[in-house]
Amino acid sequence: MRRTLIICSAALLLLSCEERRYTYPPPSESPMAPQPSPRPSPPRVGYIAPTPAPKSVKPLHVVLTSQNVGGYMDGEEHDLRVALRGSGVGVARPGDAMTLYLRDDMLFLANSSAVSPHGAQVLSAIAAVTQRYDATILSVNGYTDASAPPDRAVVMSQERADAVAQALIASGVDKPRIAVHALGAAHPKVPTGPGISETRNRRVEIVITPKMQA
Repeated sequence: MRRTLIICSAALLLLSCEERRYTYPPPSESPMAPQPSPRPSPPRVGYIAPTPAPKSVKPLHVVLTSQNVGGYMDGEEHDLRVALRGSGVGVARPGDAMTLYLRDDMLFLANSSAVSPHGAQVLSAIAAVTQRYDATILSVNGYTDASAPPDRAVVMSQERADAVAQALIASGVDKPRIAVHALGAAHPKVPTGPGISETRNRRVEIVITPKMQA
């Protein structure tokens, strides 16, 4: 009887070991068990980065005449709007010319004429499109608000227009296609009295004009 009890106890012990061997580690702790999905990152606040510029741009090399200039500028406007969607750049098309409105708080570092990282992405995207549509000229016009003395306003607008022009040239736009103008507090988008700070008036406008065949 005693021998039978010993044999039964040994058998039960072996079964227990076998069960532990096949159930350890628990499924929830297994290295192959699926892990919970990470929480999605919160959406970014602010301007959307423009479409990355292509590595190589092939100019169209079109000779513009009164018959084809409208369609040519339609194509450039379309490509600019697609490339700059959500970036904070305003695009206007009065006739066959086009104007890009770039506010200084989107384009430059705070209280500076240095182009911000987002501004550099924007100018790179503009350069990529304007390189392709090479039968146009670009007038880079710098503006300030009325908060600074007139002489200082012209200097500030010159520094910022120069910074934009240099960024476009560095991104591949031919220098002879670009003209720079410092207009200070002239032509405000929102008229104000002297000494008034107005963000919407501190801007750079890039006017894109077709170069017509004589």
